[in-house]
Amino acid sequence: MQLRPHHIGIIVSDLERSVAFYEALGFRTANVIPSDDGSRTITFMELGGMQIELFWYAETPRTVERGERQLGFVHFALQTDDVEGDLAELKVKGLVPEDVQTRSVPPRFTLAFIPDPDGVEIELMQEG
Repeated sequence: MQLRPHHIGIIVSDLERSVAFYEALGFRTANVIPSDDGSRTITFMELGGMQIELFWYAETPRTVERGERQLGFVHFALQTDDVEGDLAELKVKGLVPEDVQTRSVPPRFTLAFIPDPDGVEIELMQEG
């Protein structure tokens, strides 16, 4: 097999808000695919070799409450050289709640977990 990563799909409630959030993280819009009937728009965004696929539906999707240690998708991670600085910048822009803090995971990681506009968890990770 020669599998390689391609994208992660995320359903969003407000496409413009989510695109603006991911752009603030450094993603750029690569492709927008609206459906002919206006019921759905898919927006691919990329950062480095990573892509996310944002799905927006005209009919509001249901929200599912997720608990700790629930099976399934937990988060995706973005690596940085300055997690403290990046977190501070996102707070100034109003994109991350003020109470989000970094934490050290010995022996060599500093992490921060931030929510996207719909609560998808994103790990900011600094190694070293």
